[in-house]
Amino acid sequence: MSPDAADTTVALPDVLPREPRKGGVYSSGTVSEIHIRAPGRYIVELSPTQRRMPFLRLAVRRPGHADRTIYAPVTTRTSYLLKSSEGGLVLQFDRDDVVAASVRPLSISDIGALLTRRRRHKRFQLPLGGGIVLQPLLHICGPQGRELARALGSLAGWGFGTASDNLQTTLSRHFDGPPAEAPKRRPTVEPKIAVALHLHYPDLWPEFEALLEATDRQFQLFLTLTRPDAALTQRVLARFPGAEIAVYENRGRDVGPFIQLLREGKFDPFDLICKLHGKKSGSSGPRMVLGEIWRQASAFDLIGSRDVVDRIIANFERSPGTQMIGSRRFRLPNEWKGEKAAWGENRPMVLNLLETMGMSSSSRLDFFAGTMFWVRRGALEPLRRLDLPLAVFPEETSQQDGTLQHALERVLGMICTKIGVASDGDMTTESREADSIG
Repeated sequence: MSPDAADTTVALPDVLPREPRKGGVYSSGTVSEIHIRAPGRYIVELSPTQRRMPFLRLAVRRPGHADRTIYAPVTTRTSYLLKSSEGGLVLQFDRDDVVAASVRPLSISDIGALLTRRRRHKRFQLPLGGGIVLQPLLHICGPQGRELARALGSLAGWGFGTASDNLQTTLSRHFDGPPAEAPKRRPTVEPKIAVALHLHYPDLWPEFEALLEATDRQFQLFLTLTRPDAALTQRVLARFPGAEIAVYENRGRDVGPFIQLLREGKFDPFDLICKLHGKKSGSSGPRMVLGEIWRQASAFDLIGSRDVVDRIIANFERSPGTQMIGSRRFRLPNEWKGEKAAWGENRPMVLNLLETMGMSSSSRLDFFAGTMFWVRRGALEPLRRLDLPLAVFPEETSQQDGTLQHALERVLGMICTKIGVASDGDMTTESREADSIG
């Protein structure tokens, strides 16, 4: 049941007050807070400032428990059902992130809205600990809410459910940057490293620039673009004076230019190659959210900090048989994307490519979706022998499956005899013996 009015004092301001008020919502300094004084069920409404990523950072404070941070989905104005089994709960957020907030006890008039699509919106709920749950009511938030619900559904299909460690950790990095880390011993061997970064969207360069700077390592940067960009070239060379920048026709997405660098022998002097690209999936809507999370999660797992890179290189050093390391979150098939979904429409072309390289067509499907990974240069030799010019890749028409680049996405993993998986917080190596290459 909802708490009695006598048990709680809940303010209902439409706009956050400048001075603290006695009640449920008030501001102090740079933060604003929602106070829940008694157990019960409440309706919370938040209106954030404009943002590209539809999530809001909330600090959760409970008496007798360590503070924690969650990242809640949010639209222009979002309603939530807050179910609290205890009093003294505080939800805290940066004052500059929210332009309006309110909280009130659940009323009889809310029941109809809550029952509508009850099962669907329950999957987006966020447990706050101790039987406390914050549940976005996206189905009553208008078109933006329904669009965000579709985006969250797409993320869940890749293992990035609203409350999952995958999504919450990625959003933590997005909002707060890498955690503080103590310097660790570098690997005893310093390999020669190439970073191959493809940017069809030049506006993403600052994101990769910051990550690459944080690795604190020597590497040769190969940046590929789909159109000349004098301003970007100047900025890249100012930070990485030895970078090589090449412009290719927009064919093969990120895979086509990577294969051309391989064909041209650019990677020959190097031991390890880190392949990255500025993945986007549309400018708005559910696919945009998925693309943003996909790109950032992959990049954080591969070059998220000096410690991440050190552990990847140490893994290659410890395990000479490991030929590729990628994000564990996007290794397919997995528990969210089974073999049928992982193959897509690409099986015939993949098998043809494997046979052309002298590999058995019975090789197990095993790859990193999104084609971002670290790889030993020697593992790519079969692909180099294919000698695929850029002209054999199809013209760009926003294809989502079944092209040469999609087939090569899968082949890149399948030609490696042992694959390692990494994340921003841990690292394991999982063996898969590939069929011998003739």
